[in-house]
Amino acid sequence: MSLTDLVVHPEQPARLVTLDGMRVREDTLYSNHLGEEKKGIRKQAEKTLEKLREVLSRVLGPEEAVLYLARCQAPVSTLEQSTLGWYIYYVTGTILVFTNRRLLHLDVKRSGDWKRTLRTVSWGDVEEARVKGWLGPRLELKYRSGKKEKYWNLQRADAKKIKVLLSAIISAGALETSPLQAMVSLCPSCLSMLTPGIYRCERCGVAFKDEKTMVRRSLLIPGGGYFYTGHWFLGLGDFLAEAYLLILLIVFLAAALAPTPASPGQESLTSREVWIAAGIIAAILPLEKWLTIHHCRRFIREFIPLGHGEPPQRLAA
Repeated sequence: MSLTDLVVHPEQPARLVTLDGMRVREDTLYSNHLGEEKKGIRKQAEKTLEKLREVLSRVLGPEEAVLYLARCQAPVSTLEQSTLGWYIYYVTGTILVFTNRRLLHLDVKRSGDWKRTLRTVSWGDVEEARVKGWLGPRLELKYRSGKKEKYWNLQRADAKKIKVLLSAIISAGALETSPLQAMVSLCPSCLSMLTPGIYRCERCGVAFKDEKTMVRRSLLIPGGGYFYTGHWFLGLGDFLAEAYLLILLIVFLAAALAPTPASPGQESLTSREVWIAAGIIAAILPLEKWLTIHHCRRFIREFIPLGHGEPPQRLAA
């Protein structure tokens, strides 16, 4: 798909420029869904480009340009959305980068800084792309592999713009398919494709946090899985909750094994009631561990570099 031949807004000619090593289409990047350029859109786009300059200047190909940028939330399951609460907005912050060749998914912090995780899919590997919803717009993607994903919490202005982009991009890029047929993760260091379940780049040796270590820490240390994946707020909350449950369990077991007589005028739990309470707490603890592992497995599969927040580390070959 040519950098300049792709027509998005017929009334505007393609304007291709290079900014700090990144090619961008000004006619699409700085305009709304009607093709009207707005100062606010330009200011926000330039701010986002500056935050992502380090990765975009490396990942964009010689015949590739940025068409549009949109902030949203990454796909999540119903269980994750219902159990992580407001924190889901923090862990799923995403910038979608629309280019003439593909869609890039960059995980970002609340500040907009890149988290060093990167996913991508060629437009030819997208079988269907639709923007749905009015109050809560979302981008629904169906890949040629059959997998489906939903990016949610789009701004309404972005949703309108993306609809216009998709109508031009999907048809123009339909022939540029690849054997992957879905979105894949890329190494933040060498940009080669990463293999699911293998937490070391096979090309450059960059190491990532792995599931076995996460599971072990989750089982042995209260909040250990969250601490390992870099989610300290969740880890602290999990640590306090698990410590409280363990203390309650010890108290009820002690009361069941060595009951003390109640004070005059005070009712006491029967031995059966004490054992039931202890059993309920004992059942909650493994459930809490399972939920921690479930959440952290999602984080791990996003390929978190060792020394998260710092340049990726390489392991000796």
